[in-house]
Amino acid sequence: MFELLILFIAIVVIAPLVLKYTTKPNYQKVAEKTVLPPQLGIRDNLSLDETVGKMERALPYEFKEKMKRRYLAEHPKATEAYFEAIFYELQRFFIMCSLLNNVPMFGKKVDDIWHEMLMYTKEYEKFSSELCKEHIHHAPNDVVEPDPYGRAWFDLLYAKLFTFTDFTPIAWGTFFQNPLHHGLLHELHTLSVEELGKRYFRENADQDAIHALLTNIKEDINRLSKENDPYKGLKVSPHSIDSVPILAGAMLYYSYYHSEQFEMYMGKLNPASSYYSGNTTAC
Repeated sequence: MFELLILFIAIVVIAPLVLKYTTKPNYQKVAEKTVLPPQLGIRDNLSLDETVGKMERALPYEFKEKMKRRYLAEHPKATEAYFEAIFYELQRFFIMCSLLNNVPMFGKKVDDIWHEMLMYTKEYEKFSSELCKEHIHHAPNDVVEPDPYGRAWFDLLYAKLFTFTDFTPIAWGTFFQNPLHHGLLHELHTLSVEELGKRYFRENADQDAIHALLTNIKEDINRLSKENDPYKGLKVSPHSIDSVPILAGAMLYYSYYHSEQFEMYMGKLNPASSYYSGNTTAC
């Protein structure tokens, strides 16, 4: 009888613990299966080869390996594939920093590697200077405040800049959950590309890429302003990376015409309510 009791305890208590600590979390499995597109997956209509090359030169292999060793030592459950997937998204974030005046950091997992970079003061300062001609500031992450409008702007720009991978929503959380601010929408609709560039983007950024990016957004707004609910009755797969252009367009449309019922309309289009939550700091 005593032996059976011991066996029962082993099965009920010990076995789940063994399973917990020997089974890889789902996000680790996704990282191992994710194919990371070349040139950071920048969309074909944008010409950012020079900026990507500049960032790659500013992030030499030795610096990356230092970060990787430190990160993996401090996160023993993390795999190299997971580090590579997160580091890939951090590079995308820095591309956004090289273009925009301000970029909030919405990915806690991505922010963890940014913290590791900051430990190497000289290397980080050199990296910031080579990429942006100035220090890329990291705001303290001790107090996290919701920034739904900032997140919506981030989502739109990210979707216009990069193709999504299976790992993207793990790094950044769910996209297209918040409407764009009406003031921003009005500016995107009425201001010229040049005025918008001066207001939201860096003077020393790739002006051709900024022009192409803003032109694309303005074309979407002009097209959607002439259509009567083009997304009515449409449903997209919540986990399909091919649905991103549709969801980005829908976010623009419902932000403009149905901001107060944005969540309901986007929920009908895309049943996914959440992936992973992210904190907010800022570049």
